[in-house]
Amino acid sequence: MTYEPFVPPAGSAPGGPMPAAPRLPDGAGAPGEPAHPALVTMPYQGYQPYGAPPLRGTGGLGSAAIVLACVWTALQAVGALLAPAAAQALRDADEAGRSAFDSEFTAYDGVSTLTGVVQVAAYVVTCLWMYRSRSTAVAANPTFIHARGPVWSWLGWWVPVVSLWFPYQVVRDVRRATAPGPVSGIGGWWAAWLVFLMGSNMVGRLTIGSSPGSAGNAADVLVGLEALTTVAMIAALVFWIRVVRDVTRYQGERIAAARQERMA
Repeated sequence: MTYEPFVPPAGSAPGGPMPAAPRLPDGAGAPGEPAHPALVTMPYQGYQPYGAPPLRGTGGLGSAAIVLACVWTALQAVGALLAPAAAQALRDADEAGRSAFDSEFTAYDGVSTLTGVVQVAAYVVTCLWMYRSRSTAVAANPTFIHARGPVWSWLGWWVPVVSLWFPYQVVRDVRRATAPGPVSGIGGWWAAWLVFLMGSNMVGRLTIGSSPGSAGNAADVLVGLEALTTVAMIAALVFWIRVVRDVTRYQGERIAAARQERMA
């Protein structure tokens, strides 16, 4: 018997009815439901390019970052007021032939210890805010090219050399991607932060690293250096509050507009 592919199956004639379709499994093909789960379609969520994160806000991270920055600045100001007592402790250590590290523990040192704890908390919250804000910026404006990847929201603050500009670039690009108009305030924030950073590093070397015979010289410049560092940090705080509020507000507006489009 030869097989003819164009011959109708037995029992049917050319032009006659087509053979019955195979029976679907029980429970499949119910009214209003597809016969296969793969055919289920998800509701439209708006355009999201491949690999883009969902459009979501930062919650209360922006407010928390501002609060911790304010606490840090307040402790810096208190430390500047206590600097004269610390300078006198350095002079006493120098006269006794001791290093700055072996000088008397003062209230200034206690504030410095508490400041270190606040710094760690501020770092974690600020990096979380930057990371989430960058993810929101990518989802809101997928075509914008960010100069730095998301990992630099965390690493940019402490990796040597690049810490001088990588965090600035991350925040700058988040602001550009989500907010209209020219970018303002970010340059002032970063310039003031760099002055504070260099000043605080110098203070740390004076109060810890001065050897016997040089602690007195460290005492002579400690008070003025702390004053300069405090002024720079207050300026950085003012600009930082503005930057965080601007990014949070504009991203909130983007999220609200996207929700209205989905509901329409």
